[in-house]
Amino acid sequence: MDGVQISLGSFLDYARSTPRGCAAIVRDQRGIYLDPHSMAWAFYGPFRAALRRAVHATDPVAVVAAAVHAARPVQQEHYRRLHAGFERWWARTRAVGVPLGSAVWPCGELAITVSGRSAVALRYADGGTEVVLPYLKEPELDGGTANLALRVLERAMPDLLPGARPMVLDVRRGRPLRLRRNANRAELDALIAAESAKYLVHWDAVA
Repeated sequence: MDGVQISLGSFLDYARSTPRGCAAIVRDQRGIYLDPHSMAWAFYGPFRAALRRAVHATDPVAVVAAAVHAARPVQQEHYRRLHAGFERWWARTRAVGVPLGSAVWPCGELAITVSGRSAVALRYADGGTEVVLPYLKEPELDGGTANLALRVLERAMPDLLPGARPMVLDVRRGRPLRLRRNANRAELDALIAAESAKYLVHWDAVA
């Protein structure tokens, strides 16, 4: 194996899965990453694109609403719930979108990528900045799993937006998740390394 590269969103999906579900997730992701013409990202792709536009728009909620209106019937219910959660969160948020860099964070032979295609950056009225990874899937995201993605974002922050804080947004529930200041980062790094090694075992097993 020369190494495997996946997005942070894909790593998060894997980390939150059950043991029985992990192999199926990697099988699906392997097909996506090895097939450049795969349409597997198409289901949530328009909503992700709308979020990227929304944080830079004068009326972010209207931008997201337009994506719901344009959604295919099979997407409609999911998009409506995502829009409702986004609207609840944005009503409490006083921020504007700012440019975001890209990063590739290596963990053994697994490389985890973060870019403006999967995350957004915000600047608040007090000058503080955050890099936000939207989580769009239906199962509720628990804080322990979110912490793994938050730690990867934190480690990648010098390339993404120096000085910014990481945040994962469970969009359906309008729920922001952040790392506590006293989070055990050494333990999180060990957990990420273990999940990365397990991912690579599954990657080879489903080849």
